[in-house]
Amino acid sequence: MKVMFNLRYFCLSVMALGFSFFSFSQNSFEYNKDINVKVNGNTLKHPWAGGLNHPQFSTLDVNFDGLQDLFIFDRSTNQILVFLTEDNNGVKSYKYLHNAASLFPNDVKYRAAFYDYDNDGKNDLFTYGTGGIKVYKNIGNSVDGLQWELVKNIVQSKYDNGNITNLYVSIVDIPAYYDVDGDGDMDVLTYHIGGQHLEYHKNVSVEKYGIPDSLEFEMVNACWGKFYESDSDNAIELNSNQGPCGDFNAPEINAPTRHSGVSILALNLNNDNATDLIIGNVESYNVTALINGNTDPTHVFTKMTSQDANYPNYDTPVNISTFPSLFYVDVDFDGKKDLLVSTNQNGNSENKKSVWFYKNIGSNQVPDFSFQQIDFLQDEMIENGKGSIPILVDLDNDGLLDLLVSNNYEYIDLGDRTTKIQYYKNTGTSTTPEYTLLNEDWLDFSTSGYGLRLIPTFGDLNGDGNNEMILGGEDGKLRLLTRSNFDPNGYAFSTLLKDNLGNDIVVDASAAPQLFDMDKDGLLDLVIGKRTPGLVYYKNIGTSSAYSFQLVTPNLGNVDMGTAFLPHHYAIPHFYRQNDTTFLLAGNRVGSIYLYKDIDGNLENGNPFSIVTNHYADINVGSFSAPFIGKLNNSDKLTLMVGTDLGGLWCYTADNLNTSTAQIPSQQTIDNNLLIYPNPSSNGQFIIDMENMDYPLDIVVYNTIGKEVKQLTQCYGTITLNIENEEKGLYYILFKQNNTVIATRKLISR
Repeated sequence: MKVMFNLRYFCLSVMALGFSFFSFSQNSFEYNKDINVKVNGNTLKHPWAGGLNHPQFSTLDVNFDGLQDLFIFDRSTNQILVFLTEDNNGVKSYKYLHNAASLFPNDVKYRAAFYDYDNDGKNDLFTYGTGGIKVYKNIGNSVDGLQWELVKNIVQSKYDNGNITNLYVSIVDIPAYYDVDGDGDMDVLTYHIGGQHLEYHKNVSVEKYGIPDSLEFEMVNACWGKFYESDSDNAIELNSNQGPCGDFNAPEINAPTRHSGVSILALNLNNDNATDLIIGNVESYNVTALINGNTDPTHVFTKMTSQDANYPNYDTPVNISTFPSLFYVDVDFDGKKDLLVSTNQNGNSENKKSVWFYKNIGSNQVPDFSFQQIDFLQDEMIENGKGSIPILVDLDNDGLLDLLVSNNYEYIDLGDRTTKIQYYKNTGTSTTPEYTLLNEDWLDFSTSGYGLRLIPTFGDLNGDGNNEMILGGEDGKLRLLTRSNFDPNGYAFSTLLKDNLGNDIVVDASAAPQLFDMDKDGLLDLVIGKRTPGLVYYKNIGTSSAYSFQLVTPNLGNVDMGTAFLPHHYAIPHFYRQNDTTFLLAGNRVGSIYLYKDIDGNLENGNPFSIVTNHYADINVGSFSAPFIGKLNNSDKLTLMVGTDLGGLWCYTADNLNTSTAQIPSQQTIDNNLLIYPNPSSNGQFIIDMENMDYPLDIVVYNTIGKEVKQLTQCYGTITLNIENEEKGLYYILFKQNNTVIATRKLISR
């Protein structure tokens, strides 16, 4: 099945997500990498790349220029990042490629690695399939770009009992893809479902067919390496006789079960033509190297004969919390593969300095790893842990907007998290903004006792010309902080924010406040996003010198960005006024940006705002988006900064906030740009190519008696429509925009 992924493609299932919207905003904002950011006197190379939490590293030639580029998959939000390798007169460096996820299949999740399994010179994609491994073959070229063919929805293996079933890999494990026996095809090493011993799944493609491209596996050793991991700790017993380690055919009777979480790196550490291992475990901060004694020329019944339980003990041993995962890639362009160690425990491990880099000062045959840093690539980005939230405000009253970056939290240790707000001063000019980090923990919020996910908003509430700060927190409370001068560090806690009746203003959780003159009366009102659906609106009924917030509605505009799977939407509202018309950009748990209009005059309880799009500017950070718009220079261009769950920022610029929706296209445009193939289909699978359509479409498929058999919404790019489980015959497919049918086609499934 051939699937092209040159542009972003996506399709949401109405049944799965429980909602749909049918409008689309034209992409007016363009990614901007040109605003310089300085930290400790150094200009960051990739300031707006969006951060990293729990990355996995591989390489492939993304743009077919003959250079291996760096592919990063972050399991925190299933995000994909690509850093292109550029060669400038022999000097190589990385360049961040924004929106690289559009070049890859949209079902990559939990893990991703590349290996040229068919030896055609192009690295193929291995990712999670239910209970195991899914494989996409790289069929791209320099003319058409990256293209992918799904060749294995689930990789299977023949087990020792003769059954052929899925080659099991736990959802949290990272298996090893490696030619264990040196016969030219890719084998797989993965832990048994119980988690104590390693299975060797031999690829028999070369033996059977003489070529390595069949991905046909047999489990030839249930305890490869003859070692056994303790079920109570991470101790490894060499030359074990437990279970199948003692008897290959021994059943797993009453075998204790470890909890899943293993990363396996297969490589040769001593140039003896035998496969050694480095293993990271979910319960560990360190990693273990196992040395293959090369005891079996077939490599099937080999034994691990020595171990380094604190690898590399000859240098700086790995010590990263928690679940260290290992990757063997050349990242300094010297032709020798280096060692990267990152965390793989989503939400409960290091998320700010989570990539340890060991330079290979030896060779690929006998690697010698020398520790370099704990924040590879992260030190070249704006990076603030998990869930960054940008705020643009002139803190020092110099006429330039400074940048604050808050976060959901920064991991400290097991059970210990904190929130920090970074302060980047605008050290540029009115025409050329530039940001310099002045304080990693502005106002010492990490030790304030206010809790996590602190989100500030600023405005002059008493007419003294000085901005007060209202600080929302994960606890749902709002705190008022004041200062007596324009010192950026002069804010001090004043009181918990109260309404006009003297009651504390509090929401259920994750308060995200914004001060904004909603009713255009010259006074700043208060709108609060929160964890559960609904925006809370307090009108300022006071004066310019004394605020007084009165609750108007707990459900302003009927804004609801939850889904069936993610009912809590963690709204971060950002109201913006353009040409005296108010719009709302809203960040949310899903990771997209919602745009609402029809706000002016609809501020009472029950009056709904109109949604323009649920994916403004085609921006999706994977999870927990946080938008903020400001004007950084005299050109009147808008800058949109978007916080990501990976702890960094994306930056965009535009002439204005584009709030239009797409118009229904001409029939000729539809006919030229809406393609379906193969049709007829012999397997019930159809490729629908909408790459040249400028907006998403909704798709409904009916059989000849009018029964709906498939419904998809917000589809764009190139997708696969699968009706293979339906009866063979004729079907009708309807394409809708804004709930209006714009095209119909016939499908024939044979």
